[in-house]
Amino acid sequence: MAENAGTVRPDRPGGRVLRWLSTAEAVLGGLLLATIFVLMLVQAGQRYLPGGGWVWTGELSRFALVWLTFAMSGYLMQRDEHVTLKLVDQVTRGVWRRVVASFAGVIVAFVCVNLAYEAFVLATEPSSQVSPAIGIPIGYFYVIPLVGLGLTAVRSVLAVVASWRTAGKERSS
Repeated sequence: MAENAGTVRPDRPGGRVLRWLSTAEAVLGGLLLATIFVLMLVQAGQRYLPGGGWVWTGELSRFALVWLTFAMSGYLMQRDEHVTLKLVDQVTRGVWRRVVASFAGVIVAFVCVNLAYEAFVLATEPSSQVSPAIGIPIGYFYVIPLVGLGLTAVRSVLAVVASWRTAGKERSS
């Protein structure tokens, strides 16, 4: 998107909040990655010990991988490090690049809002279903995707606004 998309300026409105959110998302992502690593080590070690293994370690590590994906999506969106087709950035220039980036940002925001709505419905819907090994109500597992998708949608809209705001500054200088 913008050349300085990865920087959050604290003097801008909401800059401190976005910086705090980025830090919180990075910490959560690191904790989830460490959790996956430790649980995989435990599973590998259980193979060489007598007796049965802990089934919940595999289940929790799979959930942590999904949570990691959604928790880091907003962070990556803000820093312009998400999965993109860089060919479009190399082929287009100027206003066309901003148009394509804006269109992509709007589509991402639209999809994230729809998915966040579905995650909200799944998180708040009363259900007697629980995870097989851990026994946690299944609705709890949709909270992190709900927050991650919401933050990704917000950051996608902010990236669209920032790209056109910087374009206006470039023309006036």
